[in-house]
Amino acid sequence: MTGRDVYISGIGSFSPGNPVPFDQIEDVLGRITDAPPKLLKRIDKIRPLMKELMGVEYSYYAIDPETRQATESNVSMSVKSARLALDDAGMIPEDVDLLIYAGILYDHMCPPSSVLVQDALNIPYCAEISIHSNCTAIYKAIQVASDLIANGRYRNALIVTSQLSSTFLRAEYFNQKALTENQAILRWFLSDGAGAMVLTHHKPESACLKVVDTYLESVGAGMEPAMKMSFGAVNWKILDIYENGWHHLTQDITSVSKIAPELFGKGLKSMLDKTQIDISTVKCFFANIPTKHMMDLGVKNLRKNDFKNNDLVIYSKLATRGYQGAPAIIIALDDYMKDPPLKPGDRIASFVTESSKWMHAGFIFEYC
Repeated sequence: MTGRDVYISGIGSFSPGNPVPFDQIEDVLGRITDAPPKLLKRIDKIRPLMKELMGVEYSYYAIDPETRQATESNVSMSVKSARLALDDAGMIPEDVDLLIYAGILYDHMCPPSSVLVQDALNIPYCAEISIHSNCTAIYKAIQVASDLIANGRYRNALIVTSQLSSTFLRAEYFNQKALTENQAILRWFLSDGAGAMVLTHHKPESACLKVVDTYLESVGAGMEPAMKMSFGAVNWKILDIYENGWHHLTQDITSVSKIAPELFGKGLKSMLDKTQIDISTVKCFFANIPTKHMMDLGVKNLRKNDFKNNDLVIYSKLATRGYQGAPAIIIALDDYMKDPPLKPGDRIASFVTESSKWMHAGFIFEYC
């Protein structure tokens, strides 16, 4: 990255409600009772296996267990994490001249979440951008914000991300008779949460992270999406959508298990080649992977190849937060940076493969 140095002066995150143990997830989201009998038997059979493969001990949901109503929105969670990030940076909302919202879920089709967050924070004027993606969304926001600050266009950027997974995981949401196994499995590891970061060209007086480089690459041309929701502008007949279950979020677990490990390895190598990072300076790798099984495969690949000679710490909050998609990496960073075992010059890195249409993203930060 060229131009002015860019620093992360504040990080904040928000997880709604109380931690929900894995065995109580279905009590909070609601039990599946009207699915085809074969699927109901399958759910009961694979539940113990999912507990082992997912590696999730606790998840968080913005649901009132009594009223079954949502307790948060994507905007409200974003605002809560944004206020924490601004406080951490020693800034007020009026200091922000660029606001980026990054995520796959919006509270409304229109207006975009970026301006709704701006309004809730009472920022009178700023540039705003919305980025529509899943796991890679926040990495894209980091690249856009850091490049625009580095080239002098903006001074202080607030990037926010949220995911209200419980919206499409609650039992009431599904047409259970059209539910598939792959759709039901998502209920065991997706979680709610939000995160925010403040990026600036001024180095904070206290210890902070500097953006060394970022990486984005889409490699899915000609490949089938492995995660999708078919409800959208090309499918707008509401009754047909519900009848066919096209509003259900679907992930092809089998395809992901076969394809993702290889793409992860190739993508990570591409990032290291293009950023020319000295991996001996990387002390912590933030693994942004949604299940323990996939994470074990990714970490094995990591240690076998690129980081085989490096005493590397692998960090994730999957076990105690569940997987929130785009906010997951900010939630992990927020926790890690409260007391980081780093010295000036040490670097941290992250890399993710998004299965929706096979995109890669990553970053390298330096502790200073």
